[in-house]
Amino acid sequence: MSIDKQKLQALLWAEVAAWSASSPDWLSNSEALEVFLGKQTLEEVALELLAENEVLRKDAERYQWLREETSAGPNIQVSEWVGPHEYPLNGVGLDSAIDAALGKAVQS
Repeated sequence: MSIDKQKLQALLWAEVAAWSASSPDWLSNSEALEVFLGKQTLEEVALELLAENEVLRKDAERYQWLREETSAGPNIQVSEWVGPHEYPLNGVGLDSAIDAALGKAVQS
């Protein structure tokens, strides 16, 4: 989804706070949210975010399975090669190696 989630979150919290306090700012916050959403309704955005969340949850479950499986036995092994040496990765070591690789990808 290409919506700026941080901006959406800020607008939603501003609207909730104004509505909860029966503030006169509620209407202007609501209008700012409508302008931000454009042609999409809040319900459409919520449904898209729920669908995106489900995809991300499945990816997270796959990774957690891999992270645990590599610690449990030799069926699957993730390794890092440094020169002629192989270093099996699992648990926190696997997390660190992936974070480092992602950091390098972002810098490129």
